[in-house]
Amino acid sequence: MKTPINELSFYYNKLASKITDDIFDNLNDGIKWDQTQYDWPYDLLIDKEEDFRYLNFTYLVNRIPKKDFVKNDIIGSSGLDEICMPHVKIHMLMQERKWIKNYDYKYAQVIGVISHELHHLVQDFDLVEYQMPDNLIDYFLNPIEVEAFHIGFRAEASQSGKSIEECIRKYLDNFLSDDRITKKEYENIVVKWLKPEIKLLKGVNNES
Repeated sequence: MKTPINELSFYYNKLASKITDDIFDNLNDGIKWDQTQYDWPYDLLIDKEEDFRYLNFTYLVNRIPKKDFVKNDIIGSSGLDEICMPHVKIHMLMQERKWIKNYDYKYAQVIGVISHELHHLVQDFDLVEYQMPDNLIDYFLNPIEVEAFHIGFRAEASQSGKSIEECIRKYLDNFLSDDRITKKEYENIVVKWLKPEIKLLKGVNNES
């Protein structure tokens, strides 16, 4: 079956849900580190040369000193790892000396990050000029990230009961409130993230 990548209801639903469920199982059990392999059930290519049908996943709790801690957060990364295997890594940032089971993560937040990173696996970074951005706006508006943020907010909206636009604005409010972006930049990002065409994929005709 062809993956309905441009349908707003699609966010790698079953796989993202399975990974997110396992993350919350780890948090509830107080587990600091885990590594799992998942089947890749989609027709979208992870690699243009190898037909990978699985991905590796790493979950890790990172402790932040109390003096530097702001809030529980998540850092994700994805791509081919040091042995050229597809890999998604999620770092759960938590304050040191706090019990893992007393986490402050919402399911909708976590599945949004997972869907964002899963989408990066199938994107063809050769189609655009992608390099580490010099500033936040360049990062937010890079076509690669525009797609991934949109997919992530599809997932968050599905699980939170909010609209995609509401989820986007809630996320960007954090950057607007402390002057990391201007109101004009904020509105421009909302427009870009809200309804992009998903097309930066590895060798797939992705018309819906």
